[in-house]
Amino acid sequence: MQAYQSAPCPYCGITWNQPGAQTCANCRNQLPPPPASYTPPGYAPGQQGQPYGQPNYPQQGYPQQPQYPAQQGGYPGQPGQPGQPGQYPSYAPPGYGQPPGYPQQPGYGQQYPYGPAEGPGAGPGTTLRIFGQTFTLPVAVPPQLLRYQRPAVIVAAGVVALLVLLFGVMPAIASSQISAADKSLATAASHQAKVDAVFAQLIGSSNSSSDPAALKAQFAKLATSFNDGLTLVQSDEAALKGIDQGLSLIKWGAPTKSAQIGSERQRLAAALAGLAQADKAMTAAVNEARVIQPYLDALIDYAKMSAALAKHDLVGAGAPYPDAQQKIELALSLSSAPGLAPQIAKQVSSFNDVLTNTESLIQSIQAKDPAGIKKYTDATNAALKAMSSPEETLPADYETKTFGPMQKAYDAAMKAIKTGR
Repeated sequence: MQAYQSAPCPYCGITWNQPGAQTCANCRNQLPPPPASYTPPGYAPGQQGQPYGQPNYPQQGYPQQPQYPAQQGGYPGQPGQPGQPGQYPSYAPPGYGQPPGYPQQPGYGQQYPYGPAEGPGAGPGTTLRIFGQTFTLPVAVPPQLLRYQRPAVIVAAGVVALLVLLFGVMPAIASSQISAADKSLATAASHQAKVDAVFAQLIGSSNSSSDPAALKAQFAKLATSFNDGLTLVQSDEAALKGIDQGLSLIKWGAPTKSAQIGSERQRLAAALAGLAQADKAMTAAVNEARVIQPYLDALIDYAKMSAALAKHDLVGAGAPYPDAQQKIELALSLSSAPGLAPQIAKQVSSFNDVLTNTESLIQSIQAKDPAGIKKYTDATNAALKAMSSPEETLPADYETKTFGPMQKAYDAAMKAIKTGR
């Protein structure tokens, strides 16, 4: 059931005036007469909707309309009423002028503050809401574009973030990485004395002793020194490579630091080139010590076998062989490591033949096999001779010629770091 609404008041616009009211219950202005309506057959004009042909006769089943004092005589100040005109001025609704016969009063025809500011034909919007703030643009923006405010905010935020990243965050990161590179270079240069000491041991070491046991003790100390030197060099390399990799990535994100990054990477490259030479020399030294140590163990066992044979102690001569064979096989497996001269692998192989033929000789003697004794004696002597040949021995100046240039390259790189050139 729809609630009753009267025709809107032309002055204030209310729609709750009583049926048949002559003045507005809100503004007390005279209401216009109701429009003419259709008169059904059997009714005189002006009596439509009134039963029994009597005007203002109350319809059956409906309550009689209350009579308001304002409907009888009106109020002073209204047209046709005594009193001072304008004492109770009426207020025109939005869009309507003041009734004729009255001077213009302030406030007539103005928009109500609580009403809509614009009608259906309002102009295009000119405001944008970005980052929680409303901004008024100096030009009108079509309403069709205002729906794209959110994508525009996302794009604007992305652009701002990119600018902050390129000109704020990345340059700061680049400066930090450059400072870290300087510290790493200085640390690497501070290790030069220790690395040069290892180079001196590598180049100046001489096998003056003919006692395998004495040589074993000597190489045990050298092996420790070589390992320490290699660890130090590789630690410096890892630090500089990590810094260089970081700078290579930051270079494209920090254009304002591009020149500094390029210069720093050149210093890192020069230092890494020198460290690479030291790494190569130390790696060869470590690998050589790994081969020589089991080789010397096997040589010690062979000396025991030879001494027992000289005493015709065949049992004592054969006893060290299993251990000697195990040690020489370990040396053989390590003799092809990087940095080792080919003569080392050949000599280890020949010494393996010496051990094998010696064990066969011992068995031939036990079996009293003259042919076997001659065969394995000749084979043992041939292997021993091969071990002393130039093809299986290193020249006296091998270490100087091989590792000397590597040390010079390393020293030059460290000097460049210290002098800043």
